Amino acid sequence: MDIRFLIVGAPFLVAFFYTLFWLKKWGAFNSTNNNLPKNTYVKDESIQQSYNLENIFLTKN
Repeated sequence: MDIRFLIVGAPFLVAFFYTLFWLKKWGAFNSTNNNLPKNTYVKDESIQQSYNLENIFLTKN
């Protein structure tokens, strides 16, 4: 393997494993999610979402 691949790829490998370390420390990989509600209901908020999108793109004069 050429040393250039190691020089270029090493920061990305370090950043990847550093991210995995913090995600594990924060509990992102825990399988017990007791804080989530058992029953989730999805409300039809398509009208509200369209208003939110309009408000993002409208500019105020």
